[in-house]
Amino acid sequence: MIPLDMLLVNELLDLRIPHLLVSAFEGHGTVGPLVLPEDTACLHCLDLTRRDLDANWPIVTARLGGYPPGEIACDAALSSLVAAAAAGHALAFLDGRKPVVTNGTMEVTPDWRWRRRPWSTHPQCRCMRNNPYSLTMVMTPDRD
Repeated sequence: MIPLDMLLVNELLDLRIPHLLVSAFEGHGTVGPLVLPEDTACLHCLDLTRRDLDANWPIVTARLGGYPPGEIACDAALSSLVAAAAAGHALAFLDGRKPVVTNGTMEVTPDWRWRRRPWSTHPQCRCMRNNPYSLTMVMTPDRD
């Protein structure tokens, strides 16, 4: 996991611009999630979910820091594979299909196997707070 520019992430959400996270370094590659603002899990949702699963996650993200240019190792085969997968998912979205990286990520492991990891919106995330479709209206039978 590499640190993200959260100002850019927030701006993309505020402007409702769909975006696809892609990363590749040292034998690992990830494509996704494809974030469709107010419709799918966002990058904040992933961060909050990781925090819920691991109490030390905030410490890990604080220590990630930024990498100077040229400091992240990635071979040409892995970067090409991840770039091709990202292009395929982006084209599927532009063609009107729902790629598997919508509410999920595709990750390639050091043994060159792909696995899909599902993600869902986090109840505490701000991405769904202003979405009227995230609210559920409940009516009790004994009240009007």
